[in-house]
Amino acid sequence: MIKSWFWPGVITIALLTTLAVWFLTDPIDRELTETANNALETANPWASAEIDGRDLVLKGIAPSEEALAAALKIANETRGVRAVDNQATLLPLADPFSFVVTKSDEGILLSGNVPYGDARAKILAAAENAMPGIEILDEMAVARGAPQGFFDLVDFALAQAAQLTNGEVEISGETYNIRGTAANSTDYDTLNAALRSTLPGNGKPGEVKLEVPANASSN
Repeated sequence: MIKSWFWPGVITIALLTTLAVWFLTDPIDRELTETANNALETANPWASAEIDGRDLVLKGIAPSEEALAAALKIANETRGVRAVDNQATLLPLADPFSFVVTKSDEGILLSGNVPYGDARAKILAAAENAMPGIEILDEMAVARGAPQGFFDLVDFALAQAAQLTNGEVEISGETYNIRGTAANSTDYDTLNAALRSTLPGNGKPGEVKLEVPANASSN
């Protein structure tokens, strides 16, 4: 016959075990979360980790497939993690990757795509340097797929846009299109001469529709 003190003892032990697990789980989760996020922070600031028990949930929007693979490697190598649930996604792929400078009486509109990271700040600074004192509106969307030499071609586009009174300069992949009115006949000649030479950033000439004001004169 089981003695009367047996069941209370079992219940007490079970309760103490449950309480121990309850109080220890949160600190363990917090420690694993902190360890994983510290490891991710330097090379993968886009990524974040959450811990559920011993399972790590990876979240964020990766700028490239390589960046996602690197973050997954860190997550899987985090000591104490049992399994990794990858809930991270990739930035949308723009094909073709485009960039457009539209110049009008209202100012400058930058649209199309911009790579992840500090690219937006660099392009805005370059635009302000090329066309100081003109209002700039940023409608660029972050995406993957920027062609090699993209920033060199963007700098070229901004410099040419500065020589227009109004118009549009478009980069589509590596194709370079320009439409608009030159500020004067000198700028008109300069724009066309630059387009006849080798374009930077692997750029390939596309549509060119340039006009010069009827009342413009060479300087």
